[in-house]
Amino acid sequence: MPDPHTADVPHHKEDRHFVTALARGLDVLACFRSFETRLGNAELAQRCGLPKSTVSRLTHTLTELGYLRMDPEQAKYQLGSSALALAPAAQRGVDVLSVVQPFMQELADLSQGVTSLIVRDRSQMLIYENCQSESYLTLRVAVGTRISGLTTAAGRAYLEALPPAELRQALSAFRSKDGVDAAAAEAIVEHSRAEVRRLGCTTSFGDWLPDINSIAAAFRPGPALPPMTLSCSGPTAIVPAGLLLETVRPRLLESIRGIEAALGSRDH
Repeated sequence: MPDPHTADVPHHKEDRHFVTALARGLDVLACFRSFETRLGNAELAQRCGLPKSTVSRLTHTLTELGYLRMDPEQAKYQLGSSALALAPAAQRGVDVLSVVQPFMQELADLSQGVTSLIVRDRSQMLIYENCQSESYLTLRVAVGTRISGLTTAAGRAYLEALPPAELRQALSAFRSKDGVDAAAAEAIVEHSRAEVRRLGCTTSFGDWLPDINSIAAAFRPGPALPPMTLSCSGPTAIVPAGLLLETVRPRLLESIRGIEAALGSRDH
């Protein structure tokens, strides 16, 4: 099965500023989820949906630059020292998680559902971390899962946190992935904007998956990172819309303020 990232490239075919070769190289690197991951050209070609000959050239180039290294015994690649050098830049995300997790667990316990920290990954949203209540037994959406940017509360909250230029770019990517026309996408944005003004958060009651409710709010983790979102979700039978709006929403908004205050203090 081709990697979900490859669906993003055709969207840019008419963009003369888009460097397809660079995008493909990044797609190859994105297949390596940890420094322990070992993948051969055939596996990478399958995951990226590219010809093996193309992948071979990409892995050769990335190896020459130090982003990959080859295990000659297995004829497979691992992330190399140049990729390792980028890791300190990702440490800020770990710092954010240490601040956010206590708030997430409290919200999960309050809602009897799951609270997720969700970030954008190209044309979708990516579940970065989950916290769930002890009684929560359903909707097991794993960390690393990519979800819709337009039908989920998290994606809608993310869009509302963006400045106009970034909003246009993200909306275009989400539209391409979800197969939504411009008018429908604009209607979603307008509805979400009105919700944020009225409620302080966005909602998705059965829009992403039938019988699944969620609310979400975005926060700014600092100048070095894009907006992130906290989403509280669960099946309608366990987490009804009324519970989310009346009980969970005020605490979600308090949590967002607490997270931004804690992260702001770390930047000084």
